[in-house]
Amino acid sequence: MIKFKSIRKSMRSILLCGLVLVLSIGLMACGSTSTSNSGTSSKKKTIAFIPPSLVSPFYTQAVTGAKQEAAKEGFNIKVLAPQTEDDFNGLLKIVEDVITQQVDAIAICTTDDKTMAAVVKKANDAKIPVVVFNSLSPIKGADVYAYVGYDQKQAGAQAAEYLGTKLKDKQFNVGVLEGLPGVFTDNRKGGFVNEAKKYSNIKIVATQPADWQREKGMNVATNLYQANKAINMYYGLSDEMAIGAAQAFKSAGVKDGVTIGIDGNPATLDSIAQGETTATIYTDPKQIGKESIIDCSKALKGEKMANKLDQTKTFVVDKSNVSTYKAK
Repeated sequence: MIKFKSIRKSMRSILLCGLVLVLSIGLMACGSTSTSNSGTSSKKKTIAFIPPSLVSPFYTQAVTGAKQEAAKEGFNIKVLAPQTEDDFNGLLKIVEDVITQQVDAIAICTTDDKTMAAVVKKANDAKIPVVVFNSLSPIKGADVYAYVGYDQKQAGAQAAEYLGTKLKDKQFNVGVLEGLPGVFTDNRKGGFVNEAKKYSNIKIVATQPADWQREKGMNVATNLYQANKAINMYYGLSDEMAIGAAQAFKSAGVKDGVTIGIDGNPATLDSIAQGETTATIYTDPKQIGKESIIDCSKALKGEKMANKLDQTKTFVVDKSNVSTYKAK
């Protein structure tokens, strides 16, 4: 009898221990679920920031601005880019990948309007909002939340106006260094050409692509000058090409050659301060990157845009005011 009571006591102890274990597991499970739900609700949203490449300092500056704003607003940011600006298939593949990864918003730039339309449509199908940066040119047949950038035709016109007004006492035989074919080249060149018609001291004598690159800008400028020694001014549709043209003048022993670009990159401001490149149209690429993230944030909050064009201002920078812009 005593033995039987002892057995019953042992069984009760085992059952009690088992019950405590089950309750403990249940409480742990509840705690785990609560933590998981909390983690899901506070999960950072991710923005894909996709330049056409990172070769140009303009885009590295835009990335810097985008990262600063993303950190400020509490977003994760994925910066992805093709190796070259004409790798449109590579850019399309990047967009397909980030859509598969289910990013929350996309900020993107490409110089090819057809590629841009294709990638925006893919994002539209996935219901991911898109902000286009460094361009105000509307994308046909696709839904873009906002465009962030400067008026590229106006920037080109500002370069011609600078020659026709501030440097009006000099006659300019101009070589134009184009970028890759597309809307950027069309606008920056078109704005310059149209404005140049207003001034008798500007004559465009040559125009040739240099693909946005400094080395090609130098080589093309060198070849154009060898073919026509009357050239005394190069208008580069980007800063990198303008710096290349300034190097070409220097190598040729031309001391009074004038070079103007578009971007306002730090290296260009240094070159202007040193008296090598003459001027640039300052576009504030860092601010363009910041504004792109701000507009992505608005899209994610469901805010309606009264105006889809988020335009930044441009300014002519030369040696007389370069110190002001270097300090920014």
